[in-house]
Amino acid sequence: MEMNDNHVEHHTVREFLNFCVSGPGGEAGEWKSTFPGKYLEGGKEAGGQLVDQRLLPRITEGEVRMQMVKNNLFAIIHKKPEEGGMSAVGGIADYTFYKPDAPEFADLRAKFEADIPQIMGSMGLGGEPLPLFWTGDFIPVDDHVAPYVVGEFNCSCVGISQFGTACGPDKDLNDVPTSKFIEGTVLVDLIGKAAVETLDEMKAAAAPAAAPAEAPAEAPAAAAE
Repeated sequence: MEMNDNHVEHHTVREFLNFCVSGPGGEAGEWKSTFPGKYLEGGKEAGGQLVDQRLLPRITEGEVRMQMVKNNLFAIIHKKPEEGGMSAVGGIADYTFYKPDAPEFADLRAKFEADIPQIMGSMGLGGEPLPLFWTGDFIPVDDHVAPYVVGEFNCSCVGISQFGTACGPDKDLNDVPTSKFIEGTVLVDLIGKAAVETLDEMKAAAAPAAAPAEAPAEAPAAAAE
């Protein structure tokens, strides 16, 4: 099952690996995927990579997204795949929006926020600022030390979910309900404010330290008569 649109196709491991290196066709066979493959093209030097992540079947119950602006939780979004599917991406999933203080997710939020410094440190980013706009996406799981596991931290391709109904070649912001337009506008304004604050912090950190002020010279002592 392709997680971006829920379509199903069957391939051998050889065909899958060839698709990841060279794309569809040839030894990879024919693919219906809208993605071109070639994830490993050029090898590690060119940035080719795959993430080996186990399937979490309870994704069908929905994914919990913590929508963050730096270290501030802006909203919690429950993303439930359509019946029969496993994809929680926009357009083919039902989104329910919650305020940051929603009691349903209070425990998850508290643990997540407490763990952020440890998470940054484990990735060697302890001294770095958090992304301007990012998410922590949680999927329910059985037989685990916690009721949820992190499916991903997304900071490179995050959509403004409040504007989700504007997605599509024949849609625009006029398709966004007024309440969601207002909420989305508050969010992007907050992101802009955080961007300015971050730039100011970076400038201050890069500025050379001011030289200590010199003590005023003492006046010469008067000559004794």
